[in-house]
Amino acid sequence: MIEIGIERNGKGFITAYKVLGHAEAAKKGGCDLVCNSVSVLSQAALIGLERHLKRKVCYKVDREEGLLAVTLKEEADELSEAILATMVYALEEVAEQYPQYVRIKDRGHRR
Repeated sequence: MIEIGIERNGKGFITAYKVLGHAEAAKKGGCDLVCNSVSVLSQAALIGLERHLKRKVCYKVDREEGLLAVTLKEEADELSEAILATMVYALEEVAEQYPQYVRIKDRGHRR
């Protein structure tokens, strides 16, 4: 099971996210599309924050545990929110299609 945690500030902007675990949706040795989808989406957001927006972030990666934890070191704003909200929307689609493998906990979620 992949657990995804989303942290927000008082304005509802995403300030941190954490992805933990493995889907184990594929047979041993096979390509796990669920795990790959979550990995690509969560890593793409980190790359967008760092390379496109030039934001300072703190992150930790542990491939064995399936961990990616990302925290903005700067104030979240509309631009960072555009990248991170897009990531969350896409992850929600994956979780909707594969609820047995992906769970999202979004603290302070506002729509």
